[in-house]
Amino acid sequence: MVHTGPVLVLPNRCRQVADWALRKKQKMEVYLCHPVLKAFMCGSLSGTCSTLLFQPLDLVKTRLQTGQSSLNGSGRVGMITVLLNVIRTERIIGLWKGVSPSFVRCIPGVGIYFSMLYSMKQQFFSERNPTALESVGLGASARTVAGICMLPVTVVKTRYESGKYRYESVFGALRNIYKTEGTRALFSGLTATLLRDAPFSGVYLMFYTQTKKALPEGGCGT
Repeated sequence: MVHTGPVLVLPNRCRQVADWALRKKQKMEVYLCHPVLKAFMCGSLSGTCSTLLFQPLDLVKTRLQTGQSSLNGSGRVGMITVLLNVIRTERIIGLWKGVSPSFVRCIPGVGIYFSMLYSMKQQFFSERNPTALESVGLGASARTVAGICMLPVTVVKTRYESGKYRYESVFGALRNIYKTEGTRALFSGLTATLLRDAPFSGVYLMFYTQTKKALPEGGCGT
C-alpha cells in the first residue's frame, strides 16, 4: 500500500483569493498581448532611449534658437561653442536640463504616435498595404494627434531648455503657465509645430514603407 501523505485542503477564502489572483494575471496577460498596447509600449521605450541620448543636442538647438548663441557680446557663435559654454557654466549635467519634460513628452507621445499608427492601419488598410500618398496621410495624422496631446509639455520643455525660467517641476510649470498666462499659452506654437512635425512624419513613413516594399523579402543575400 502506497502512502501518499497528507492532502492540504485550502479554506474557501484562500481558494477564492487564489482564483482572483489567477484571473487578474490572465486578464493582464491579455491586455499586454493587445497589439495597440504593445505598439504603445514599444514606442514609449524607443522614445525614452532616444530622448536620453539626444537631449544635449536638443538643449543646444534650443539655446541657439532662443538667441543665446551670442556670448559676452562676441557675436554669433556655433553649436560647439554653446555646448562648451553650457558645460563650463552649468557643468556636464547641465546638458540634460529639461530632460524631465522631455521624458514626460516623448514617452507617452511616441507611444501615442505608434498606437495611433497601428490603429489606423488596422482600421483602413487591414487587407492591403497603403500607397505612398496614403502612408503620408497615416504618418501625418498620427503625428498630429500625438503633437496636439503633448504640446503643453512641449512648451514647458522649451522653456526649461532656454534657461530663462526656473520651474520646480513639470506639473508645477503647467499649473503656473495656466494660472498666469491662460490655456492659450499652453498651446502656443501649435500651428508651427504641426506644420513641421506632421509633414515630416508623413514623408518619413512614406519612404520607410516604400523602401521596405522595394527590398526583396528573402534578404539581400539571395
